[in-house]
Amino acid sequence: MTVSASDLQLQLVRQLAQAISDGTMKKGEHLRETELCRMFEVSRSPVRAALSRLEEVGLVKKEANRGFFVADASDRGKVFLASLPKTDDEQIKEAIAKDWFDGQIDQEVSEGEVRRRYGLGRLTTQRILNALADDGIVSRMPGYGWQFEQTLNSMQTHDESYDFRLVIEPSGILSATFQYDATAGANLRKSHKEIIVGRETEWTAAQLFSLDADFHEFVAKCAQNRYILHAVRQQNRLRRLLEYNSLLNTGRLKASCLEHLSILDALEKGDCAAAAGAMMRHLQAAKDAGPNFRNKSSVRGSV
Repeated sequence: MTVSASDLQLQLVRQLAQAISDGTMKKGEHLRETELCRMFEVSRSPVRAALSRLEEVGLVKKEANRGFFVADASDRGKVFLASLPKTDDEQIKEAIAKDWFDGQIDQEVSEGEVRRRYGLGRLTTQRILNALADDGIVSRMPGYGWQFEQTLNSMQTHDESYDFRLVIEPSGILSATFQYDATAGANLRKSHKEIIVGRETEWTAAQLFSLDADFHEFVAKCAQNRYILHAVRQQNRLRRLLEYNSLLNTGRLKASCLEHLSILDALEKGDCAAAAGAMMRHLQAAKDAGPNFRNKSSVRGSV
């Protein structure tokens, strides 16, 4: 079973909207179909369908005889992303991750077991397991076996993750290559202030996690070091598992936003030493807040 046409189109819409939202694709940039086909390794039909969908919501605009151009790289992209449904693959991944967190599936499984348990075809099973491997949730064993990793579902792994981030993220800020992106920083500041003045119930767990992940990836991007960015993204993938089970703890939500803003304040002033110190305090506070790992069904994470 291959990826359905609707799933493929949705994936492209999400990837393009994300690139527009985070500024990877700049306002006014020409979105050439042939380049997008090559980038995403797909045919023109799903690319055209995705661009038409983005035109409907105002993220791209079509000019006669010229093609599509990025129309808006502001908060409209984030709102649109939050409204998108999940693909079939994403729903299956969430079901498998939830079962692992709840102790409903053995640590070592075969492809055949996954196929039977979730009613999947052979190719779909392989695609899902490979995607879970990319997220650091499973790893391949000899033969047809797979093993679930001890991700962030214990106090030990939670603390180890934060200890690792305490080394990596402040160091990125202090690196000689660090260069602050004022435009992207201003967009993040605006989103954080909206959360601070609003009610927590106005935001979904996915939106809150996405903003937190976007902030830490933004700082890592400014370091202009691919290995630091890769490390931060990998940690975000592991933390996203908590969201799979609707387990994001918003108890520190506004405090976390204020801490993010203090880091942005220091970066805007060009004081990387102060920003690195603020990042350390922020990560230590998140670590100390800690999740509740008394049992798999009550796992909670902190942003």
